[in-house]
Amino acid sequence: MSISSKTKLLTEFGTFDVCYHKNNTGHCISFSMGDLTNGVPFVRIHSSCLFSEAFHSIDCDCNLQLSNSMKLISEKHKGVIIYLYQEGRGHGLDKKIKALEIMRIKKVDTVKAFNILGFSLDPRNYKSAINALGDLNISKTINLITNNPRKEIQVSKAGFNIKKLIQLDFSINHICKKYLISKRDKLGHKIKFKK
Repeated sequence: MSISSKTKLLTEFGTFDVCYHKNNTGHCISFSMGDLTNGVPFVRIHSSCLFSEAFHSIDCDCNLQLSNSMKLISEKHKGVIIYLYQEGRGHGLDKKIKALEIMRIKKVDTVKAFNILGFSLDPRNYKSAINALGDLNISKTINLITNNPRKEIQVSKAGFNIKKLIQLDFSINHICKKYLISKRDKLGHKIKFKK
């Protein structure tokens, strides 16, 4: 993996360094702030969600996870978001739309919809994200922003010491809560709901 282009991006949360990482096995983008090479930076590995992030759908928490991660990193002035193009847990946008239609018609949760369509629940790997962290020469001790145990396992196996797991706390609507309950109960995500 290597950095093929980079710039600075002014956002509502401050100015982030943006890098495009690519090689013959994958590509991703990093959004970072501050010195990542020492101390304990905050890290989020985030899969794209077009409908939530661009079109403001209310049936998942992806946009909230992304914006709150940016806010936290800005407040701490030390961290990075690795943004992966992995719509629909890595199955792609076309299959994600099919799963959403199954959910709508059959009134089932996300896990059941993927199962009905014969898709594996979560085939994603995070090799390109790990490589991007290497491109940035990030400290080997990090705070990982995630609810997903698969990310935690893969980051640990890559040689990172996770000092703390960060679970973001924000309000959600009842539709999104049903989605998160299915992820918690059927995919093992570590989710605590704000009271």
